[in-house]
Amino acid sequence: MRNIIATARNKGMRWHLTWALVLLGERLLRDNKPAEAEAALTEAAKIARKNADKPLFWQANYWLGRLYEQKLQYETAYRKYRFAALTIHEMALGLDEEKWRRPFLEQAKVRDVLDRFERLRGEVAKKVRYDMATVSRSERVSRRMLGALSAIGQKLTSILDLNELLRELLDLSIENVRAERGIVFLADEAAGAMRPAIARGMDKESLDGITSFSRSVIDQVAKGQTLLTIDVGQDASLAANKSLILHEIKSILAVPMRHRGKTVGIIYLDTRKGPQLFTDKERAFVESFASQAAIAIENARLFGQMNTENTRLRREAEGRARFENLIGASPAMKKLTEVVAGVLDSDCNVLVLGESGTGKELVARAIHYNGPRKKKKFVAVDCGALPENLLEAELFGYARGAFTGADRDRVGLIEEARGGTLFLDEITNTSLALQSKLLRVLQEREVRRLGENAPRPVDVRVIAATNGDIKTLMEQGKFRQDLYYRLNVVSIEVPPLRSRREDIPLLAEHFLRERAGQGVAPKRLGPAVSEALLGHDWPGNVRELANVIERAHVLSPGDVITAQDLPEGLRAVAPRAGPSEGHDGETRKSGEQLMIEEALRRFGGDKAKTARYIGWNRQKLYRRMKEFGIPADYGRTDQAA
Repeated sequence: MRNIIATARNKGMRWHLTWALVLLGERLLRDNKPAEAEAALTEAAKIARKNADKPLFWQANYWLGRLYEQKLQYETAYRKYRFAALTIHEMALGLDEEKWRRPFLEQAKVRDVLDRFERLRGEVAKKVRYDMATVSRSERVSRRMLGALSAIGQKLTSILDLNELLRELLDLSIENVRAERGIVFLADEAAGAMRPAIARGMDKESLDGITSFSRSVIDQVAKGQTLLTIDVGQDASLAANKSLILHEIKSILAVPMRHRGKTVGIIYLDTRKGPQLFTDKERAFVESFASQAAIAIENARLFGQMNTENTRLRREAEGRARFENLIGASPAMKKLTEVVAGVLDSDCNVLVLGESGTGKELVARAIHYNGPRKKKKFVAVDCGALPENLLEAELFGYARGAFTGADRDRVGLIEEARGGTLFLDEITNTSLALQSKLLRVLQEREVRRLGENAPRPVDVRVIAATNGDIKTLMEQGKFRQDLYYRLNVVSIEVPPLRSRREDIPLLAEHFLRERAGQGVAPKRLGPAVSEALLGHDWPGNVRELANVIERAHVLSPGDVITAQDLPEGLRAVAPRAGPSEGHDGETRKSGEQLMIEEALRRFGGDKAKTARYIGWNRQKLYRRMKEFGIPADYGRTDQAA
């Protein structure tokens, strides 16, 4: 086990390290080696917390609870069980279906955690009551306060939202010691000071005044020392304070909330009523639950951090998934997805520009299926596929008898897309007359079927696309400027494949997986094939690449696609010894150089893995890198740092 831990630690395998530490801690505990077990489990809990690894986090805390329970440190054991129980309940709430929650909670170890937590919670509450009952007579709290402690403990341990917890904590403090006003300060670790988090009974002027006065007091209390001023007028150090005189404050109580040797917050209370001056009784009462409040605050913070991390990871996963068909990691594709993400929540019309085969319809579908209209229809129309009269009938619909052959009423595609998205592909292939009618639809939000006089209201988002030079067509009078400005609220340009060559391996792998089918290992590309794909200019863009991969997949007899399986034009792409000059006179990277750089990035700069992936030995890889001027540390994950 220790070998596994050492290997995982050296290679940065965090999950494996945490898992091995939990198992080691459990074994050491059973072998009656508590000190070593505590060290292993504490490290496991720390790593699991940092990585938001809920299953290992609760398991590490469960065994720590068992350890402290054996050592008769019941309050510490209770805190560990509470961490574990809170995490388990959060995981249960995260299960999508109710039918899976009960089996999860009925697992033996999970049940043991919850049972031990409930049992120790009662034991800790009893200990608090016992401690309060045995203090000296001058410090003994009233029966009313003693009865309130149990309710306070239950409330504090059941609230996970930090803001709600602070509100409840302050309200309970004010109510039970009959204070007039109060503030809860929380430690700001970044600033190294206490900041007011919530206040009661104070306007902004009063809060500013108390905060100003309380700086020296709070600094003193932050060191762990309770401040009780029974009568401010009798305290020489406070009697001259202008803020206290102005606000007529008679008595002050400030109690630190400490956890693991540090002050996480302070409860500040004051009163302006002489008959309700604070005494040792109030001090003992607030002190009796201050430590429990500190634990509750730390738990709420932990829960908030884990919840935030969970939300971040979920959004990150959703962000990857929602553009799953927009494949690529190049700067051009990252910029494209950023623009697409920016128009998702709006309802504006969009004009998608790009060469044929770049994936303009995929962009339109990504906008629709990730926006507010995703539950309605996405209707795609190829404006260049039909003659003008048929296209008009398809778009606008028609009434029975509108023309020869119209034997029934027909709903047009614009109406069919009501509430959803209408995608007009190759919009520049429409005539000026049809453009005029489309303009009216966009302006008036209504459509009139052929053969009808009454318009029908439509709510539709229009996304248009073209591979033509739309500005030149406007100059030539072949496309209406007013329609262009209606469509071009936001324009999105889809980059051609030749300008994002680093995405070619990703796209090829995607198409190979599609061809392989579910449960079948996809075929692989040989080094010469990868080089040929990277060296080709792809005038047909992604569509051409998809066709090439499909053809090669069909023709390849084995698991590896070779150059012989490619079309003849691609087979002729020869490797180049170094950079070459493009038509514009600028240096262009060769297909072989792009292949090497992509492989180095994929394997984090690992030369051995890169060479095996390409099919070379390391000497050849080093030689080629030197020829192309590729830095020795290219692709390393820490290169940017």
